[in-house]
Amino acid sequence: MINSSRWNLIFWIVCFALLDQGSKWLAKAYLSPGVSVPIIPGVFQLSLAFNTGAAFSLLRHQPQLLSAFTSVLFIVLLTYALSRRQLAKGEPLAMALILGGALGNLVDRLTTGRVTDYFDVVAIHYPIFNVADSFIFVGVILMIVTVFRSAPANDSTAGTNAHEPPAQS
Repeated sequence: MINSSRWNLIFWIVCFALLDQGSKWLAKAYLSPGVSVPIIPGVFQLSLAFNTGAAFSLLRHQPQLLSAFTSVLFIVLLTYALSRRQLAKGEPLAMALILGGALGNLVDRLTTGRVTDYFDVVAIHYPIFNVADSFIFVGVILMIVTVFRSAPANDSTAGTNAHEPPAQS
């Protein structure tokens, strides 16, 4: 049986995926391809686009391979997250963001063969992205911070002054 922390993780993964899917539904309902809506002129706009590839349109000509790879990766990450006895502080949120975003984009790939994108940062000519991509990005950053914060201290200098070399035996 799955304990409450695992159910909590699954709950948040589903919530993040549903937020992503809801935002994509709104984008498709209120935006038109080729027509941008300036939010901050010259900096940020909403532009409806569809991407059959991964980040930066990688594998855009092989959507079935990308869908299969994404599905396997999602299952591996979910299995990893659910099999861990103890997750470090911050790790459950990071995993929920990454997996929720991945699930949101995977739903698009499996149902339409393409991912709906709409956030367009024109000031830096960044590729158009969506809420799921944002969740994945923030989750990865949080996971990196979590890993570095929970890394064990170097034992070779334990108990010594930081300015002195370790004692020789």
